[in-house]
Amino acid sequence: MLVVKRGGRLEELDINKIRVVLQFACKGLDVDPLELEADAHIQFKDGITTEEIQQLLIRTAAEKISPEKTDWQYVAARLLVYDLYKKVSRVRGYAIKESDGTFQPYDKGGFYEFIKKYVEKGIYGEYLLEKYKEDDIRKLGEAIREDRDLLFNYTGLKVLTDRYLVRDEDGRIIELPQEMYMLIAMTIAIPEGERKVEYALKFYEVLSQHKVSLATPTLMNARRPHTQLSSCFVLTVEDDLYDIFDNIQKAAQISKFAGGLGIYLGKIRASGAPIRKFKGASSGVVPVIRVINDVMTYVDQLGMRKGSASITLDIWHKDILDFLEVKTNTGDERKKAHDIHPAVSIPDIFMKRLKERKKWTLFDPYYTKNVRDGKNLEDFYGEEFEELYIKLEKELPPEAKREVDTFELWKRLITVAFETGEPYVFFRDSANRLNPNKHAGMVYSSNLCMEIVQNMSPTVQKGCELDRTTGEIVCRKKAGDVVVCNLGSVNLGKVHTEEEISKTLPLLVRMLDNVIELNYYAVPEAEYTNKRYRAIGIGVSNYHYCLVKHGIRWESEDHLKFADRLFELIAFYALKGSLELAKERGKYSLFDGSDWSKGIFFGRSIEDIERDSERNGNNLPWRELYEDIKENGIRNAYLLALMPTGSTSLIMGATPSVDPIFAKYYKEENMSGILPQVPPEVDRFFWHYKSAYLIDQRWSIEAAAVRQKWIDQSQSLNLFIDPENIDGPTLASLYELAWERGLKTVYYLRSKSKTEVEECESCST
Repeated sequence: MLVVKRGGRLEELDINKIRVVLQFACKGLDVDPLELEADAHIQFKDGITTEEIQQLLIRTAAEKISPEKTDWQYVAARLLVYDLYKKVSRVRGYAIKESDGTFQPYDKGGFYEFIKKYVEKGIYGEYLLEKYKEDDIRKLGEAIREDRDLLFNYTGLKVLTDRYLVRDEDGRIIELPQEMYMLIAMTIAIPEGERKVEYALKFYEVLSQHKVSLATPTLMNARRPHTQLSSCFVLTVEDDLYDIFDNIQKAAQISKFAGGLGIYLGKIRASGAPIRKFKGASSGVVPVIRVINDVMTYVDQLGMRKGSASITLDIWHKDILDFLEVKTNTGDERKKAHDIHPAVSIPDIFMKRLKERKKWTLFDPYYTKNVRDGKNLEDFYGEEFEELYIKLEKELPPEAKREVDTFELWKRLITVAFETGEPYVFFRDSANRLNPNKHAGMVYSSNLCMEIVQNMSPTVQKGCELDRTTGEIVCRKKAGDVVVCNLGSVNLGKVHTEEEISKTLPLLVRMLDNVIELNYYAVPEAEYTNKRYRAIGIGVSNYHYCLVKHGIRWESEDHLKFADRLFELIAFYALKGSLELAKERGKYSLFDGSDWSKGIFFGRSIEDIERDSERNGNNLPWRELYEDIKENGIRNAYLLALMPTGSTSLIMGATPSVDPIFAKYYKEENMSGILPQVPPEVDRFFWHYKSAYLIDQRWSIEAAAVRQKWIDQSQSLNLFIDPENIDGPTLASLYELAWERGLKTVYYLRSKSKTEVEECESCST
């Protein structure tokens, strides 16, 4: 049988060469390489290329993956990485050193020349050569550990190869996985100045060992010319035509650079409101949503995927019923926006009236402006909001309001969620009560993935002036707070002891603070907000595996106790890391007057925090930490937010975020094709894992409530239901329980019958 070599030369099939590769792929794993050889060999044909043989071996190994034989995922990964070694070495023109089934695939000695070549081509950023000396780059190249490629499973490496590794102008991959991690580490270490090489090595260690991951935009764009490293942005739109379209322009620019969007439209007047005193002139919120929908599909991020935005409206807004229907498949198609993600902001008073089965009044925001101290109704929360809401119910004219049945409105929201998986839910009073920076602003909504809860405000348009001589037009505006998400996550499968957490969390805080310095900002308001608050979001992955590893069942009191202890440690060392950074670089500019400065951590006093720590058995020195923070401040206004970790969990072979597993084995179709999925060590812990759709979701909500005690922002909390085994009242009770337990947000309602749930790529870490 003849085979065609990668260079085009014909030669006889040499089975021994295949066995050398199989020896590399199967070494140390509980698999039989002869079984793989035999199953793949029957598909060989005369004239087959060596690349086709490699793909056959990869595919055959991947098809053998099962909960009983999980090691096949590492065999398939090693075969894939070997194929990657071959392809990259040919593109870059160096030889792989092979000896007795071992490989030296990294051209470490040529690391500097490699970077220099692709900087000159405009593929890597010039800052790599400007900030690092040649000797430094060679030293960093020598520190690359190719053996860490063996940490990848097949799905993780396939996702990394298809989406993250940089390609040249002809679409050929030019970098290998460990080079990617080192280049990202080098980029993020640049703000460290003279210590950048030291920190590049530290950052590389935690990234390459899969102890932490950074957000998808950071992994994609660090080392590239445009360092748009932040995940998503939150816009606040004023009830003004110029501001509406100014924000649509911002949305387009942010989406162009792969940023996700959260957009609050609650200030915009309702359908039928007056415009310039002409009654009935306004078309309301839905046409604006449709424009945003079209912008998201048009600005499709270089054809890779559509832009993505969630849009939030208050449940008291007069257009709320039309808003709830924008993604349903029935009704007037002219009122639909199928590509956006609706979210509903709900105050406590609505949930109280729901329990009491009282009526609910919808308002037109046009009539709720300047209700107190120059502020609008939406600018208040808690008791003040409730007082003003009741007052407006009595005083507003009939055309400004509409009375509806609270229960029927709630039932419609729950029905739409059952049918579409959305809207997301934002409990605004809990979010604002627990906002550590409430002294500096207001939170109206969350972001695309419902884990970010930070101060927001609209930009104030000050008008444009024409220079009649030159024709130059200058427009002025006062920047509002455009929230920016700078995200990273901790792999709880590897970082769960106090020793590991104490070392890893401060390092991740430093990495994310550096992201703020390096970031390319598509809109200037984003830079203004990011530099004032220096907000970051630290999340987790591999939560379910961490429970299983400790022998803890999801539906148990032990789960709640474990989560309490674990997230206290995460919170403490994240704050400690931000404190140490403040001593070195200065506190964030709005620290004075914040809850942090007053000894109120996560909405609780230091005395309450100490009692919780004692009960958890951690006995951490919280009072000592507070005294230090009181004197020196912290570097970051916001610290913790549990985001989805969809694609980056795949890369690390981890369970996603704080979600339970979907199943013990399944195949998922995404941009990289159909990929087999098995949870970590499912062969060892088969009976400990329980599928999300079999779990009583009340336990998930209770666990989220325990975690929320130690999180200053929120969580991308998914609920999982089997539509065959749930009724309306039971489903509604889950959302009501989330509110009662003080949660700030609920993300998707995932159903076994609904397969098309869009993953949040922008926020994935």
